[in-house]
Amino acid sequence: MQLVLSRQPERYSNNGMEKNRQHQAKVKAGGNRKIQSKSIKRMKRNITNILLALTIIASSCSKKNETIADGDKGQVSIKIAGVSYSDGSGDLQTKASTSKSLVATAKSQNKTVPFNSELDVKATLTALTSSSTLRASTGNTKMSTTPTVLDNGAKYLIAAYDAAGNYVNNTGVLTYTNTSTDWTMDLSAGTYTFIALAVDPGQTFPTINLNQNLSNINFNVTGADTDLLWKKQSVTVVSGQNNVQNLVLSHVFTEVKATLESTSANVVGNITTMVGGTITPNYQSASFSFASGTYTQGGQSLNRALSFTGTGVTWSSNPALIITEGTTAGKVSFGTVTLNSAQAGVRSGLIELANLSLQKGIKYDLKLRLVPRGALDIPNSNYYWGSANLMAGSPPNAIEAAQYLLGGSHDGGGSQAYCSSVLGTGWQTPAQAEYEQLIAAGKVRGTFNNQTGWFLGTSTLPTTNLDNYMFLPDNKSVIVESGSGNVSTHIPADALGVYWADRTVQGTAKPAVILTATDVYVMPIHQNNAVGIRCMRSK
Repeated sequence: MQLVLSRQPERYSNNGMEKNRQHQAKVKAGGNRKIQSKSIKRMKRNITNILLALTIIASSCSKKNETIADGDKGQVSIKIAGVSYSDGSGDLQTKASTSKSLVATAKSQNKTVPFNSELDVKATLTALTSSSTLRASTGNTKMSTTPTVLDNGAKYLIAAYDAAGNYVNNTGVLTYTNTSTDWTMDLSAGTYTFIALAVDPGQTFPTINLNQNLSNINFNVTGADTDLLWKKQSVTVVSGQNNVQNLVLSHVFTEVKATLESTSANVVGNITTMVGGTITPNYQSASFSFASGTYTQGGQSLNRALSFTGTGVTWSSNPALIITEGTTAGKVSFGTVTLNSAQAGVRSGLIELANLSLQKGIKYDLKLRLVPRGALDIPNSNYYWGSANLMAGSPPNAIEAAQYLLGGSHDGGGSQAYCSSVLGTGWQTPAQAEYEQLIAAGKVRGTFNNQTGWFLGTSTLPTTNLDNYMFLPDNKSVIVESGSGNVSTHIPADALGVYWADRTVQGTAKPAVILTATDVYVMPIHQNNAVGIRCMRSK
């Protein structure tokens, strides 16, 4: 029994141990599965985190690459800032000129031509300039004069080309308004050429093939009625910088506007009728270079009409555009002009101006002033003044050809009649008050054609249009001193010029204008002295 008992527990014990082992195995297996499950979860989380990190790194790298790509480029903003005319030193230059002097044109051209037997025309053709200095990168535009605004409704385009002239991009033809936005481009670093072209509202925009090398782009324009506007700007693009360019367009063709003025309704007369004028040359067409802004004229040269409107003493023409080759043989002709004055009644005449310099892309203002023959119309004066001194002779029979010529000398006894005998009714030797009125308006010492003297009627030394002012030359070399008596009537020792300032015959002394190196004044001198005479007449 004991043996049995002893074996039963053994069998029982073995079974328990087996069960225990099985139980432990189950427990262990369950634990391993839990451990494996946790490990898998951890691995999944790690993989997810790694993928997320890689995604962030990739995104960061992508953004970094975009920044680098943008950093390799610069931005250019183009704006139409206005319209001006060329001053001959800008983009628009004379093409195929026969003389270098055609490009560097004098700003003013002055001519005196006869109107009829009694009147002259004083003509001044002035080139009006509006040059500007454009500075980019900050968007500021510094200009010496303010351009006009491009008209609303104008058609325009802007095109871009690289340093080799290869096409980059263009805006297409746009309609301008005063709220038009800038054209902005992102470009790789380098040098580019931007060209803007425009025409006035209602005009046909030229057909142009822009998608080719810049040097090859040319197109034709028929007639100057198409007011072509152009500007080229070279731009250096720097990586990461914004470059702002304000383009001021220039007129390609030449404009002339004329004004005819009678300088006195009483003496010259009111303008009652005018037959319109013409300008030549004016070619039928132009072949235009998009790259240089220059053109070559084509076809025949035809008259360009000028039509005038006005009343009283002033009539003005419409602005006329012409296609010129850059000539010094320009011509402006007027039909019959009719005047009606209180002194002379109805009279008429013709006006012909020749050998005018009319350069490409310049705006000209033509002022024509009708004056009595031999007269200067001086600003700030109520009188006409003689265009030069009386010549020598007793009596004299003419005046000198120019203000800077000295003329002759004449004693005080006969001076009151000399001016009317030479220049006609109404002309006389100036009185003291008339000279003093002119001196009070201004005086400045200077030279006229290398002759020293004094300009009267201005305090600023004139550098152009000198015949718009009275110039009395130092005429000491032709003065003949005579007369005795009171020393106070002697000609001053420092006098460089002397002119009579009284038209009456007096006993011993009469007023005279004295020119010195430092002043101009009036004082009495003995009338037996022989000095200069400059004539005048009332308006």
